[in-house]
Parts: sequence; C-alpha cells; structure tokens
Amino acid sequence: MFGDGIFTQEGPDWKLSRDLLRPQLQHKQYESLEVFRTAVDDLIQHIGEANDTIDLQPLFFRLTLDTTTAFLFGESVRSLITPEEVGESTFGSAFNTAQRWVTNRFRLLDLYWLIDGKEFRQACQDVHTFADQIIDRNLSSDRLDGKASGRYIFLDTIAKGTSDRTALRGQIINLLAAGRDTTACLLSWTL
Repeated sequence: MFGDGIFTQEGPDWKLSRDLLRPQLQHKQYESLEVFRTAVDDLIQHIGEANDTIDLQPLFFRLTLDTTTAFLFGESVRSLITPEEVGESTFGSAFNTAQRWVTNRFRLLDLYWLIDGKEFRQACQDVHTFADQIIDRNLSSDRLDGKASGRYIFLDTIAKGTSDRTALRGQIINLLAAGRDTTACLLSWTL
C-alpha cells in the first residue's frame, strides 16, 4: 500500500527520500496557519449543524485529511463538506483495511507474503487510485513553480525532484498516512 516512501525504505533509498522531503517539511514552509482555516471552519459548521450527540473521531479523520491535502496539494479535498464527492469514504475505508493487513503482514517479518488476499489488494488499489486522482488533478494545472497564489505547494515542489509518478505516489501516501492518522488520533485522545 505505502509503496516506495520514506517510511518503507532503508539505506540509500531512505536517504534519498529524506533529502527530497526534508527541505519541504521545514517550519518556514508552513508557518502560516491559514492552511487550517477552511478545514476548521468546515468542522465547526458540521458540529454546529448536529442536533444530537456527535462522534468526533470520524470528523477528526476528515479534518486531518482536509488539512493534509491542503498542505500537500495546495487545495483541500473538503471531505467535511462533501465526503462522497472526493471519495473520502472509499479512501478512508480502504486505507483502514490496508493498514490492518499491513500490520498483520509486519508481524510475520520475512514471511509477510503469506498474508495476502483480494480484500488487501483491492484496498491498496483504492488508496492508489485516490492518490493518483489527486496527483493528476493537481499536476495537470501546470503550476509546477511550487507556489499557487503565493502559497507553498508541497506536491509541486516534490514533483520537480522526481519524474517517477509511482515514487511520487509512494511519498504522498506515506505523508498522507502520517498527516491523517496520527493527528486525528491525537485530537481524538485529547478531546
């Protein structure tokens, strides 16, 4: 599922990924908190419209997907407003399924290949399709200067460093996982 990304590589490949990503994750690239405004406003609106008890954890996963995609791609998928349109429910479900399989495969170390199945392969395909659609939509806009409307765009800058779309997808999925899951879980536990 993760492909060749910083979390799945070792040795020289890991160092190459680290060298590619490290400058992009410096504080100066995201010192403006403006990237969070729309997603937080969408969350507040969603909570305000609820007339009953509300489960915040699924909303936090959508919030972090929105903020992560805004940072990585320069535009949010706005899953808090229209989750069906962006395929968030398919992505979220596929991502969770694939992670469950990856966890089980990890436990077997060198024998990971013994755990495989149609459900796992389909989940990986769904995650890859979601990432590919976002990458294609954003790279087709011909704004590979790393900025749009004066804002830093992570994907544009990374795309300058690699022409291999599979490697680009691997890096993006690794960072989507880090940005979505860990932050959403932190918010859930905190509240």
